[in-house]
Amino acid sequence: MTTPQAGTQTAAPAGAHGATVRREGQVAAVRLQDRTSPARFAVDLVTRAPRPGQISTGGERIRLVWIGQRRVPGITAGRWLRIEGFLSVHQDLPTVFNPRYELLAGAPHEHRP
Repeated sequence: MTTPQAGTQTAAPAGAHGATVRREGQVAAVRLQDRTSPARFAVDLVTRAPRPGQISTGGERIRLVWIGQRRVPGITAGRWLRIEGFLSVHQDLPTVFNPRYELLAGAPHEHRP
């Protein structure tokens, strides 16, 4: 079972390992690898963006990893994505390896007046 870091993530639901997950969220962090490491591109996706003046989102945090890629065009910090893939737990974080993804124009669940 995963242990959430205070205010930064929600643990994966019990029994969710191996389940197909679909999420929409914002890329909160891009994990850089040095050239001598195996090729993999990793980002942290949060399901709720922080409000102005906040550091933490309070939403779910999922690590996305593309094996064999050093970068994925269009995926940068701040970008909104819709992802789908099989959930696993790697280094105590909910992780989806090689997820299918769609680049979104903005926060799909934000309601603007």
